[in-house]
Amino acid sequence: MQRTPRPPRAARWLRWLSAAHLIGTVGAWLLIWEVSETHWLGSIATFLPRLPGLLPGLLLLAASLLARSRTFWLNLATLLFALVTITEFNVPWNRLAESESPVAKDERTLRIVSCNVQNFAPDFSLVLREVQRAKPDVVAFQEAMRPPRLLLEHFEGWHQIHVRGLWVGSKWPLRMLGECQTELFSHLSSVAVEVDAPFGKFVLTDLHLMTARKSLVELRPLELLSGDSQLTLAGATVERSEEARQVRAFVTEHQSELPLIVVGDFNMPTSSSVYRESFGDLTNAFESAAFGFGFTAPCKRFRHWPSNTPWQRIDHILANDSWEVRECHIGEHDGSDHRLIAATLRLRK
Repeated sequence: MQRTPRPPRAARWLRWLSAAHLIGTVGAWLLIWEVSETHWLGSIATFLPRLPGLLPGLLLLAASLLARSRTFWLNLATLLFALVTITEFNVPWNRLAESESPVAKDERTLRIVSCNVQNFAPDFSLVLREVQRAKPDVVAFQEAMRPPRLLLEHFEGWHQIHVRGLWVGSKWPLRMLGECQTELFSHLSSVAVEVDAPFGKFVLTDLHLMTARKSLVELRPLELLSGDSQLTLAGATVERSEEARQVRAFVTEHQSELPLIVVGDFNMPTSSSVYRESFGDLTNAFESAAFGFGFTAPCKRFRHWPSNTPWQRIDHILANDSWEVRECHIGEHDGSDHRLIAATLRLRK
């Protein structure tokens, strides 16, 4: 009987590496989406830059193509899986099936913009330029401690509510409903306002939740092995989770059966278990109507990461079932440490 010749060593290595990459990709997906912030390893995976994770798949795809190997299809499938699940490249499948223009405007349409303005630095004029381009009816800012004259002049004639670092402006009358100050952190977590729009009243909540960055940047390998850093990170995650829970309870308390919109700097991506537990039932405007990664922060240089290159989508516009999301986009300029997010919502009949 004639023996089947063994494939060349390079082909065998390519198969083993492709299989290992598939297993590693599935493991990373489980760590980010299933484990998430319930364990310190998941917390690190949740907030690390994820785009570099596509590099091994791209190299294996190129190698299998050059070698004319059947592993090309395995590597292509693995790369697409990583693109959608790990890097959270968004494809609004429901929007693709609709024939109506996503930006059609009528009397029940609302355009809203949200941005963490980083105390109006480094260049708030760039932020305002993009705000003006979005033609909003309502604007919400975070980290807006001392509004400059440029802001007041730009929104002259608008209705405004400013409480510490949270600022809300509207073409239509506003009424303050309440503030959410938790006992966990010194900052104001959120404010709720009632907007009296021509098509009816609705509730808008502007929020700014605690960042996970402080507990993550202080991690040390030796302290992780000893367990000290693990305890610190776990404690910080519990506090952030409790803050999110209290803010959501605050939102529910002030909604009063009205249409609801929640915007702001959540300081966590949609893959975070903390986000999903407290806000996962609301419609995410970007996921509903936008293509791409939608990264909003951080824009400033962060250790070995280049400046003006955000890697996380942590700023969101959320809505309850009273609204239909027609359009959403992320800003392009770095007038702040965060890029703005803008959406067009339409009140359902």
